[in-house]
Amino acid sequence: MNNLYRFLLFSSFACLLAWVTKTSLISDTLYFNTLADQLTYEQIEDFIAQGKQWEWLGYVLIPLVYLIKFSLVALVLSLGLWLVTGRYEFKRLLGVAIEAEVIFLLPIVIKIFWFLFVQTGYTLQDLQFFYPLSALNLFDYQSLEPWLVYPLQVLNVFEVAYWVVLAYGVALRSPEVKPSLSLERAFGLVAASYGTGLVVWVAVMMFLTLSYS
Repeated sequence: MNNLYRFLLFSSFACLLAWVTKTSLISDTLYFNTLADQLTYEQIEDFIAQGKQWEWLGYVLIPLVYLIKFSLVALVLSLGLWLVTGRYEFKRLLGVAIEAEVIFLLPIVIKIFWFLFVQTGYTLQDLQFFYPLSALNLFDYQSLEPWLVYPLQVLNVFEVAYWVVLAYGVALRSPEVKPSLSLERAFGLVAASYGTGLVVWVAVMMFLTLSYS
């Protein structure tokens, strides 16, 4: 399967999960129950109407956002691999980035089932801050400073699994191709390249949250 098919298949499934989340978890009643103390009835109606008007844009942006992410991940991994081995393998690592991203679809599936069958009484904030198997679950998000929420969400089991899959993809090569790269060295490469980028991204998000909160 080439990268285009991988990307189209992944994007289709991601859009499907977004649609299921929207239709099964988010309703007009949820908006009114959550925002009643902050906005008037008419303001909430306008908010809902505007959301429905631009709903299509969210589905259009999903493939674009993922394309940017896959390209950036493949780029930093390729540069790291080139520095270590002298090989530059953007196309192959782009496929690795797409396949590894499937791990992050699992929390979305868990989220849908959790709020459909376990925590059936919830608010918009509950949906926003819920992230299974993350460090955020160890705290009450309502008592945390807003800038701490995102980094605690990023500290999760799925992120660790993602790093492992990336490392395996970086190390995977035909035996006859030299130099080879052990899984341990590949994990170090992922930590130095993708890990550095992730830390920068989290720092930027924390700064923006502090600036606009």
